[in-house]
Amino acid sequence: EMKIEKPLTEKMREKANACYRLFRDTDGYLTKSEIGEYLSLKDERQVRDVISLVATKVPIISKSNSKGYKMAKTAADYDEAMNTWAELSSRMEQLEKRIYPLIKFKDKIKGEQK
Repeated sequence: EMKIEKPLTEKMREKANACYRLFRDTDGYLTKSEIGEYLSLKDERQVRDVISLVATKVPIISKSNSKGYKMAKTAADYDEAMNTWAELSSRMEQLEKRIYPLIKFKDKIKGEQK
């Protein structure tokens, strides 16, 4: 139905490339604040947006409990990558559930306008 995407600016592309290189060259987990510092971004939301963009291209493991991120590179990362996949799937299911009442509302209003 509705597709609302943030425009990909040149600055965002540069930050995403820099973030990718940071992940590529780092073996351990990186926190949002470490990534933000490296990218010279103060706003946590901007840091999350950059990480999300990178995660559409390469496998990024996120640990909701430890608030850290890393790129999956080896077989040793397999279990954590699968945990991230499971967490994302669960989040998608929760978001889907929130959409249904909005669809019903839209249909109700559109039906009243005819």
